[in-house]
Amino acid sequence: MTRQISSQPLQPPTGGDLMKILVIEDEKDVRLNILEILTSGGFDSINADNGLTGVQLAKERSPDLIICDIKMPDFDGYNVLQALRQDPKTAMIPFIFLTAKADKADQRHGMNLGADDYLTKPFRRVELLDTIAARLKRHHAQVEIQKKVDELQQINNQKNDLLNTITHDLRAPLTTIKVALQLMNAMPENRRQYVEIALNACDQGDELIQNLLDLYQLESGEALAPPEPLNLRELLRKTTDAFQVRTRDCQQLLKVNLPETLPVIVADGVSLRRILVELLNNACKYTKSGGEICLKVREATDLDQQPVLKFTIANESEIPARNLPHIFDKFYRVPGSDRWQKGGTGLGLALVKKLVEQLRGDIIVNSETGWTTFTIELPYETL
Repeated sequence: MTRQISSQPLQPPTGGDLMKILVIEDEKDVRLNILEILTSGGFDSINADNGLTGVQLAKERSPDLIICDIKMPDFDGYNVLQALRQDPKTAMIPFIFLTAKADKADQRHGMNLGADDYLTKPFRRVELLDTIAARLKRHHAQVEIQKKVDELQQINNQKNDLLNTITHDLRAPLTTIKVALQLMNAMPENRRQYVEIALNACDQGDELIQNLLDLYQLESGEALAPPEPLNLRELLRKTTDAFQVRTRDCQQLLKVNLPETLPVIVADGVSLRRILVELLNNACKYTKSGGEICLKVREATDLDQQPVLKFTIANESEIPARNLPHIFDKFYRVPGSDRWQKGGTGLGLALVKKLVEQLRGDIIVNSETGWTTFTIELPYETL
């Protein structure tokens, strides 16, 4: 095997933990010599004087690379390599055979079993260190490539899931419209009722498309609207007035708690209103008749003592703990929780999270003792 030998020894790694190398060698003098070279080369090392112990250490300690002699009693290097390659935990660890054998057939046999390289004794210090460095560099490159492949596969799977979900969610309102039109044709005396059903289905489809477009825009790093002077009290009044009507119709109680004064801020009013609308809409959907919904707004400071606006929206409805980690996922709906059977796109809370992030804020959710509470902190600037 031809190998380029560097004129300088491998420098010890800087920062972080030392690379860990397992040496499996039954000859004590050879083993100690290798360990000394590894220490001087800036590596951490562990060692075994037989194959079985070496396999056990590899599984327990997960080394970054293994150097193993071939000719050992009872359990030789070939057996070690086969055992490690059959275990997913150790299968990808770079493996260098070290042996007195120089026969090409032995080298081919080792490579066929999955060895990464082959060193023949006696060897020079620089040759050992250069071989280790080359194998670690190649392994690192392979790991990075595999990460990219896995990321691309995950993106492709998400794309397929998204396409399937969109297809399903768009088909639902279209089916509703079709049925309503068929009933309208069969029973014209109920035309108004079926027109309303069809219009509601159109609104549902339009909401899905708009939410998807907004999410795409936000994920591309674009704001929905530029910052502008914003009368916060007026925005809150206009937003909550519409929900006061809706909650009365559903026999719910909407409580709005605002301070006596609120600052005029410079902010993206479109995004802020969208956040409040989505959260209030979510609260209305999941609150039973007779239940309460509370909106509270106040000025506060964050951990860095910077001014923030703190919005709290709570409603009488509890989300099971097992569902909480998923509520900001796209298209996720808490099973069986839509009390009013209004349906939805499953994009509302995902959109809220992206909007809050776009405004450089934070959002947390807590659900216990019969209440679910969303808390948002948004930094702001005044005129």
